[in-house]
Amino acid sequence: MTIKFNAKEKSIEIKDGLKAQYLFIKIMLICTLINTILFPVFVLDKKQLEWMGFIWIIIALASMITLIYQILKKSTSEKLYLSEIISLTEMQVFGRKKFSLKLKNGKSRDLMEVKNNSDIVKTKKLFENIGIETS
Repeated sequence: MTIKFNAKEKSIEIKDGLKAQYLFIKIMLICTLINTILFPVFVLDKKQLEWMGFIWIIIALASMITLIYQILKKSTSEKLYLSEIISLTEMQVFGRKKFSLKLKNGKSRDLMEVKNNSDIVKTKKLFENIGIETS
């Protein structure tokens, strides 16, 4: 991952391929939603639909909730202006540090490739030099 600060435009550019990953996730969630609608209607019998229909409804709800969350709360922007960024957020997930940028529009931009200690130190130092707080 490369994070570059453009002082002239007062923006950062993030090259990590997150846009393609999230696009693939959204396509798979849409395919799952379509499948959860079409499969019970065209394949299952009435008797199978009684007990399998419940499972398909749970899968459809999980896919729909995840898709809505991806659209409303996650950003894949590769170029972010400093005026859009609130802070660099650090979280512990399963014992690993995860970083994301909290944006003013309510979304967050994950920094997926910040994994080892040298990347963590470089990223924190870059955002401190830019003037973005770490929380």
